[in-house]
Amino acid sequence: MTEQAEATIGETVPEEFSDFLDSIPAEIRDLLPPEIFSRNTDGLANGVRELSDFSNLLEAVFAACGLHWRKCLQMLATVAGLLILSAICNAFGAALGSGSVSKAFSFATNLTVLSVILIRAYESIRTVTVWFERLNGAVRSLIPLMSVLYTLGGNVSTATASAAGLSVYLTLLEEIVAKSILPFCGICLALSAVNALEPDIRTGTLTSTLKKNYTTLLTFLMTLLLAMLSSQTLLGARADSVAMRGVKFAAGNMIPVVGGSVSELLRTVSDGVGYLRGAVGICAVLLILLMLLPTVAELFLWHLTWQISASLADLLGLSAEKKLLDEITSLCGYLLAAVCICSSVLLLALTILAHCGTAMS
Repeated sequence: MTEQAEATIGETVPEEFSDFLDSIPAEIRDLLPPEIFSRNTDGLANGVRELSDFSNLLEAVFAACGLHWRKCLQMLATVAGLLILSAICNAFGAALGSGSVSKAFSFATNLTVLSVILIRAYESIRTVTVWFERLNGAVRSLIPLMSVLYTLGGNVSTATASAAGLSVYLTLLEEIVAKSILPFCGICLALSAVNALEPDIRTGTLTSTLKKNYTTLLTFLMTLLLAMLSSQTLLGARADSVAMRGVKFAAGNMIPVVGGSVSELLRTVSDGVGYLRGAVGICAVLLILLMLLPTVAELFLWHLTWQISASLADLLGLSAEKKLLDEITSLCGYLLAAVCICSSVLLLALTILAHCGTAMS
């Protein structure tokens, strides 16, 4: 490799970064500055500076989640109408006089209303499944990108450790989290519906135990991944740095004049690669946050929608509907925790990439 070719390393963004950008949802890509898509490191860095400006970042977040409040208002209006209809039907059933007829009529109306509410609740749960599908795509495209960026700086061991850690992370997301989130929500909602229709069947403790243990399991798995990824990546970076220093020392002693030139060239290349890794790492962190924050905002809006609906049900004296709506509200909170827990691993990996020094430095 010639000196001119060596000097250009780090000035051009790897093609793998384009694959990562392709994994970002179209509604997020449309909000990005054009410089983000530049193949030049300086252009990318300028785009990151523009994107990281507080006003631009806030505008991008609001634009990305701007449609969610309309859906939540429509859902609130639908559920409010159902609750008012249920209250009218319950009053009509009580006016019939007969206890058994009134109870049967109330059971039928409650079952109908609860079924419709459960169907509507699926939309808020679908938000989380879409997020994990997007997160899986982002991780799949980040594995080769981070390997290339680490290898450019001479961090071969770090590239191997990072790829292995992210592969384990991707496997856990696809095989455990993404495949279990819908069954978990379905079981919790089914138990709550049974308890709402028949209060004598007490399933509240079982539901609470399932939710706590599920989030505890996710926290435990992500903590192990964080420990493995951070320790192996940092130890690999130190080992690569020691090995590269040995090569530079040997070159300087064996061929003093040429060795000194090689050392200076490696230092120049190291600065360029460090600049590239910092720009790509910070850009990736911002893009993951732009994907995460609208999901967090949407889940918060769904949580608020179901909370208001539960308050309305309590106001109308609908105990069965209130129990189910309280459970859906609580479930949105646990789903929000699961999204944030699983996202923390990827954000840490990208932060380490941006701050980890090159082995050639």
